Amino acid sequence: MNFIGMDLTTLPRKKTACAVLDAELRLRDRMLLGSDEEIAAFVEAHRPVLVAIDAPLSRPLGLCCLEETCSCQPVSPRKGRQCERELSALGIGCYYTTKRSIIKGMVYRGISLKADLEKQGHTVVEIYPYASKLRLFGPLPKKTTVVGRRALQAGLQLLIPSVPSSQGDLLSHDALDALLAAYTGFLCGCDRTEALGDPSEGLLHIPTSRK
Repeated sequence: MNFIGMDLTTLPRKKTACAVLDAELRLRDRMLLGSDEEIAAFVEAHRPVLVAIDAPLSRPLGLCCLEETCSCQPVSPRKGRQCERELSALGIGCYYTTKRSIIKGMVYRGISLKADLEKQGHTVVEIYPYASKLRLFGPLPKKTTVVGRRALQAGLQLLIPSVPSSQGDLLSHDALDALLAAYTGFLCGCDRTEALGDPSEGLLHIPTSRK
């Protein structure tokens, strides 16, 4: 049984980091992939139990799009999706999915990719690496810093022994997010995640506790 995690980018020209873990938490594959077709082929080749994607995979209820020129309006008067509001209530910051979102392109791509993968018969869940990192390891230095990447990679190596040592092969923050996504997907498959949000709108899965 395999679990795939991906740190989805907005555009294919900036490649998406993907990681594959098996049920024994062995790292089976890591790739940087461009187009949605490449990603779909990669997923199909590994036939995962579950695909965990770091990107919003739904719009707020009531919105047919995220365009400010469209007359559609969210059902809730509150900002973003229910899962994002619940995440905020836990003290975990995130980008809200609104018509003014700065990651609008990623949202569109995520929704489309999820639909394509589900048509292939795959189970797809939304995850948020920052929330996973907090739940698994507590506060760490920023992932954009070398010290932050080393700390995160060292933590992941304790959970996934085949992750290389941060002293010899320091991974990019995109690759680390893909590993976090894959591990969160593994936890989800083991019923060790908490689903935030409204099922009719879109759920976000985060680890229930550390380890």
